[in-house]
Amino acid sequence: MTAELRLYAVVLRLGALRPGAIPADHGKQALSALYSLLRIGDEALAQELHDENAHKPFTVSLLDGGRRDREGAQHFGEGDTAEWRFTLLRDPAFEALIQRYVSDRDLPHIRIGAIEFQIADAFVSGSHPRSGYISLERLRQRYTDDNAPKSIMFDFQTPTVFSLGMDKMTQQRRLRAMPVPVTLFSTLRKRWVKLGGTDPGDEFDMWVERTIEAHPLTLRWQSLTIERGQVRGFTGQVRFVHWGEDERWLPFFNMLADLAFYTGVGYQTTRGMGQICRIVEETRR
Repeated sequence: MTAELRLYAVVLRLGALRPGAIPADHGKQALSALYSLLRIGDEALAQELHDENAHKPFTVSLLDGGRRDREGAQHFGEGDTAEWRFTLLRDPAFEALIQRYVSDRDLPHIRIGAIEFQIADAFVSGSHPRSGYISLERLRQRYTDDNAPKSIMFDFQTPTVFSLGMDKMTQQRRLRAMPVPVTLFSTLRKRWVKLGGTDPGDEFDMWVERTIEAHPLTLRWQSLTIERGQVRGFTGQVRFVHWGEDERWLPFFNMLADLAFYTGVGYQTTRGMGQICRIVEETRR
């Protein structure tokens, strides 16, 4: 693994240039806005990412701001502010783009839905609680047998659902809208491997199935429109607790929990789903 490869979580603070509204399900428009930003800095890279028929090396959140109506649409007046978050994974070519938005005071406008926004500020250093960056090597070394907590708390901030693949009989996608530990952490394990990390394989998944239990604290369900269909996911806080004497994978388990801040989890993370944050609690050993 190359120590220089990094993960970034970027938060842009936006100001509406004129009144308008964007729909509750604006994931496609937010994704288009990110491509537009990337195109300003590197048109070839933006086109490559757009055309690539594979898991995208980024996630995109929905806008946080405005006044919501009964249907969930977000209404903005001129000058109203919002925050928009996206993450960029691994590719060194992204670093120059990020530095442009952090250091260049002549920031571009972006359009999301029917509203054009001025980018007022950009956060990537951790000065905003939802921003930050870390090298893959530092992330890998963060936990040891001596400092890895046995309990992890997640806040699923946007609807989350896991794809179980296509059903052979119906040819329809199977989706799981529940925080099942082995489904969640197997997904994160596979994302770690795609970033170049060592794969513990099915042995880790079996360990999770034996030793990790989910304790939902608040759980709600919400539907989003994806490709003209309704996708139902869950939000809320869930604690994942280790039981038993077999603690061999606790450091890796905790590392994956931190990775989720940058990769998101589950289905359609490029359209606002599966945005997740780890809530730091007092260490429990």
